[in-house]
Amino acid sequence: MSAHRKNAPMNYELAALENELAYRGPERRGGENAGLVRLMACILDEVDYGLMLLSANALVVHANHAALRELNSTHPLELRSRRLRARDTQEQQSLSDALDAARHRGTRCLLNLGTVPARIGLSIVPLPLPLSNHSSGHAVLLTLQRAQLVEKLSVGAFARARGLSQREEEVLTALCEGLRPTQIAERMGVAVATVRSHVHNLKEKTHCNSMVELVKQVALLPPLVTALKTSSVSN
Repeated sequence: MSAHRKNAPMNYELAALENELAYRGPERRGGENAGLVRLMACILDEVDYGLMLLSANALVVHANHAALRELNSTHPLELRSRRLRARDTQEQQSLSDALDAARHRGTRCLLNLGTVPARIGLSIVPLPLPLSNHSSGHAVLLTLQRAQLVEKLSVGAFARARGLSQREEEVLTALCEGLRPTQIAERMGVAVATVRSHVHNLKEKTHCNSMVELVKQVALLPPLVTALKTSSVSN
């Protein structure tokens, strides 16, 4: 059987679902529901956590920009013909079981996939609706673990808001990466005393009493998304 014929039922199913979500019949005057669906997709795209919305039939209806950015060749997960799959065949069964439990039994799950350093965590959360009137079960929201504690864009915004110098921002970025002062000094090509001076200034400007409190303050910021976004879900 050709790949085209094998994928035909899935493509028809996805097209039917998208048409249903976008339907603007008499009972949906003005397309309020369709507009809400598009608005919610835009909201997901502004969150800097990888988020994917799956229908009750396990089709990836929407993957936000952060998810598409993260699903590179080294990521334990991949999108194939609008289906989410584990690259490792041994982990595929664990993923399928977790998705089935969410779709059919409404069970939440935290799952770890991959090996160090590409090991990731993801949460699988059933939603109260299937997305389609023609399906039973639950739609599923899948959230990917962030690649790092603090994104560089968030550090930059924080630095501008607190009036930090470029060197202070560099030190703060390194602290958020978990580097020690000696490692930061080596990276920047300066003395450890210089790094400690920058740290002192950072604590003064941000009103923090310790490096831990400083990093925590940045880590708790709402995630910011770069304007350079991936345009569509890969097939």
